[in-house]
Amino acid sequence: MTSYLRWLHKGSHLPLRSFYLVFISLMGMLLLVWSSFRLYGTADGVNLILLSLLAAAAEISATFVQVGENKIAYEVGTAVSFAAIPLFGPWAAVVVVALAGVSFWLFNTRHTPLRQRAWEQLTFNIGMHTIAIFIAGVMFNIWQNTFSGACSIIFSWVAAAVIYDQANFWLLAIILRLVRGKEFKALAFWRSNRWAMLINVLILSVGGFVLAFAVRQLDWMGVLIFFLPIVLSSIAFQAYVRQMKAHMDNLEAIIAEHTQELSQLMKEKDAFLAVLTHDMKTPLTTINLYANILKDHPDILKTKPHMTNLILRSQHTLTEIVDNIVDLEKLQTGGVMPTNRGQLDIVPMLDYAVQALMPHAEEKAIQIQSDIGVDSIIIEADRQQIERVLQNLISNAVKYTPKTGQVYVSAEVNDGQAIIRIRDTGYGIPEDELPYIFDRFHRVAKHQSKVAGTGLGLAITKALVDAHGGVITVTSEEGVGSTFTISLPARLTA
Repeated sequence: MTSYLRWLHKGSHLPLRSFYLVFISLMGMLLLVWSSFRLYGTADGVNLILLSLLAAAAEISATFVQVGENKIAYEVGTAVSFAAIPLFGPWAAVVVVALAGVSFWLFNTRHTPLRQRAWEQLTFNIGMHTIAIFIAGVMFNIWQNTFSGACSIIFSWVAAAVIYDQANFWLLAIILRLVRGKEFKALAFWRSNRWAMLINVLILSVGGFVLAFAVRQLDWMGVLIFFLPIVLSSIAFQAYVRQMKAHMDNLEAIIAEHTQELSQLMKEKDAFLAVLTHDMKTPLTTINLYANILKDHPDILKTKPHMTNLILRSQHTLTEIVDNIVDLEKLQTGGVMPTNRGQLDIVPMLDYAVQALMPHAEEKAIQIQSDIGVDSIIIEADRQQIERVLQNLISNAVKYTPKTGQVYVSAEVNDGQAIIRIRDTGYGIPEDELPYIFDRFHRVAKHQSKVAGTGLGLAITKALVDAHGGVITVTSEEGVGSTFTISLPARLTA
């Protein structure tokens, strides 16, 4: 296990950190020089050189894991170094692991100009690895000389691997603590890397043992034959880490997307509640005002009969708001509006909707003209829901048309479809907002100051039309007006 150590150039420059860095680097250099002298003239130099070359080559398959701003690398070069302990002693392991560390550094800084390379990274990593593997090698020899039997061999390998892994880890943890201060929690860092430590120990003990056994039995051929499984295990681990990283990145993207959607929904909810409060307050105020006038002056209706219409219209507005909220809940939970269908004639329903909204239109001097060229159009539909569709669209046409404007209502049958059009000479819808006109809570920005609304009417209208197997479309031009067209399965009667 080795650190990429980018933090050496970004972190603190405390004297203690610098002292520790220099101390570990010098200790490693001294161990390396001493070990090189001890190995001078080794009888089995070919296998030692071969192990060193293979350890250096194995660093290409190193796997990186991001830990905060730092990168930790897991590699199998040290497993090859471990094989050198029983064959040539701890001194050989020091030399092999140092060569592997140089190879690791050269490979991972190959695209960096020479003057910009992190030389401290090289010296510290070599010092950290050589100290850890020397301690593990010495302890391995002590246990081998003290105990005998197959169990002692297994214990020696596993214990030495654990010592190397933990010595390497805590030497690294100390520099991280010195650089990052109290924000670095060593025990939490240790817990988060336990899974990798187990794999590292298995690779060191099993891989190192198999490779050492192969060299003793098959000489240099054993190095070549059994080195391949060790490298393959590293590559498999690398693929696993990449897969897990991709999975985590995908989870993070999904969470971020859902968080953004939730945030948008919260904003829409807040805007909806603000509009809802305003829209409900106005008719409630009107009802309260005229109800009190009627209470105090019961005979006032003789001179001002329009008060009754104002109260009824305010009550109708409140009912429409409540119905929209109920339908919104149905859309959010089920996605489809339930219908109770039966055969009905849409022509008289259109006449009724026009007459019901005529008083509102007359207040603004708006003319509603009907052009229904047939006596009857039979559809299979839910009467209450179709009434709401027609009233919503005609009501919108009146609301979004300025005074003295025109609203046109027409109906016909074409290719088995009832075609209903509601056209107005109103404000019109900007072209860039047309694709969103049927979205829940969406309101045209330019219309918000002119007409009150919750942004639910058209969304619910579309849901009701969809539930009947129909289609609703809109064409519009700013300053000219809008045309809403509904198409429903129908049949014409004489």
